[in-house]
Amino acid sequence: MDLQGHLKRTRLICIFSLISLVIASPSITSTQNTNISPCQQYAELQSNDNTRNTRKVSLLNGLDHRSPLVIDTFNDALRNNLGFWHGAGEGLPIEYGDGYVRFFPTDPDHNYHTQLAAAECFSFLPYSDQYLHIVFSGTNKFSISLNQNNENCDPYRKPYPETWDSVEAARYTSGNEIYVPLSHFHIDQSRVLSVSFNGFYSKESLTLYKVEIVPELPMGLRVPNRLANGRMVLRCTRPNSFAFGIDDGQPRFAQEVMNILEKENILVTFFVVGAGLRDEETNFTQVYREMLRRGHQIALHSNTHRKMEGLEAIEDIDDEIIRNIRAFRSFLGVESRYFRPPFGTIGSRTRQRLAVHTSNPQIVNWSVDIEDWLWGDTETPERQLEAFYRDVRRGGNLAVMHYLKPSTVKYFPHVIRFVKAMNLTIMRIDQCLEDPSSPPLRVG
Repeated sequence: MDLQGHLKRTRLICIFSLISLVIASPSITSTQNTNISPCQQYAELQSNDNTRNTRKVSLLNGLDHRSPLVIDTFNDALRNNLGFWHGAGEGLPIEYGDGYVRFFPTDPDHNYHTQLAAAECFSFLPYSDQYLHIVFSGTNKFSISLNQNNENCDPYRKPYPETWDSVEAARYTSGNEIYVPLSHFHIDQSRVLSVSFNGFYSKESLTLYKVEIVPELPMGLRVPNRLANGRMVLRCTRPNSFAFGIDDGQPRFAQEVMNILEKENILVTFFVVGAGLRDEETNFTQVYREMLRRGHQIALHSNTHRKMEGLEAIEDIDDEIIRNIRAFRSFLGVESRYFRPPFGTIGSRTRQRLAVHTSNPQIVNWSVDIEDWLWGDTETPERQLEAFYRDVRRGGNLAVMHYLKPSTVKYFPHVIRFVKAMNLTIMRIDQCLEDPSSPPLRVG
C-alpha cells in the first residue's frame, strides 16, 4: 500500500487506513503503486545490508507484560517510542508540538499511522486481555484501526498489510481518553503491524498525546460491547486462485467486456452501484442480468458511489447500503453480502452498518491494481500493464479494475493471459474466498 501524497486520487490502492505505512526518507514521492514502496524503503533503512528481513518474531519478548507499553508520545517527528516510523497518509495536514501531533482532516481517506514493526511481525498475544489507551483532545469522530501484517511479515509482498479491524472512537471515549479492549480488534494479533487513525467524518482538528497498551481500566470505567462488523478482504484464500473485481464502467464497453470473458472462459465479480440499475439510459440492468445468466457474481458497491465513511449521519450511510440492496432485489432478483466501498474508502461505521443490513458482510478491496484511474487517459496507457504485472508478481491475487477507458478494455485480455501464465486459476471472488455458498468451480 504505497504513498500518494501529492496526487489527487480518484481511486485508492487500498483503504485509507494503510496507504502509507512506512516512510522515513523525505525523498520518497511515489505514486499509488511504485516499484519500491515507502514501507520497503523504511525496511531497508533498518538493515545494514540489502537482505529482506521477514522473520516472524515477537518484539515484546523480555518485557513486563503487566506494565504499560508506550507506543507513541509524539516527541519525534519521524519515529515513535518504539523506534519505528509514524506519520500521515493521503495528504493529511499535521503539525507536531512538544509531546503531541495535531491533525486537520478534511477527507475520510486522511490517515495517520504509528508502526509497531517494519519488516517483522509484532505480537500482541501477551497483551490479549489488555487495552489500547489513547490520550487526545478535539474531535472523536474517527476510526481507530489495528493492522495485520501479511503471512510472511514482508513489506515486499502483496497485500501489505493483509487486513485490519476498526472501531469507532466515539463509542470508547471517556473525557479526553479512549480505552479499547484489544480483543475488540478481530485480526491475527500475533502479527500486528500498526495502529492507525482514519475514517474522519468531521473537519474538526484532533490532537494525540499518547498511544499505549495498559493492563487495566481506571476504576469505575466500563467499555461498550464490541459491535459486529464486516470482514476486510484484500486477497484470495484458495490456493493458486485469482479473482477480478470489476467496478461499474461505461455501458458502451459492456458488450466487449462480456465477449472477452466468454472467449477467455473465466468468471469474475462485478461491483454494481444501485443508481445505475435504476437509470434506464445506462442499460445496466440488462447488462448485469446477462452477466448473472453467464455465471458471474454481482456484488454491492453502494447506491450513489459516495465516500460513505465521510457521511456524518448514520442514516446517510444506511441509505447507501439499503438502496443498493433494494436495487439488487428489484432489478436483478439477487442478494449479496459482498461489498466494495466506493474509492476503497472504509472505516468503522460503514463496516458496522453493513453488519446491520447484511449477514456476515465481506468487504472487498484489492491487492492488485491496474491503475486505470491513473494511466487510462494518459499518453502512456501501457503503464496499466506494468502496474498489474508488478502487483501480481509481488503476490497479489485479488484485482480492481473498471471498464471506463478504451485502453483498459483493450488490455483486459493481456492481463487475463498473464494471470493464466502464472498458473493461477481465475474465478469469482466468492469462489476464491472458499465461500461454501459459492457455485462449484468450472472444469476446463
